Amino acid sequence: MERTKENWYEVRYNTRLDKLVLKKPRFKSKVWIFMRKHKLITTAGISFIAFSILNITMIYSFMKILQEI
Repeated sequence: MERTKENWYEVRYNTRLDKLVLKKPRFKSKVWIFMRKHKLITTAGISFIAFSILNITMIYSFMKILQEI
């Protein structure tokens, strides 16, 4: 039932095929729906990326300090 409610307004008439077709959901909307459903996985993924960037930055800074000695 939920699927029909979501796609009700996404029906379009295709003149080439001469029939009604459902509009394909965009990749961006699929990602947004996934992020809203799976908040724990999204939080863990974003945290992993943020801490990885922080770790690489700290290692780079440490190597730069070691080279100056």
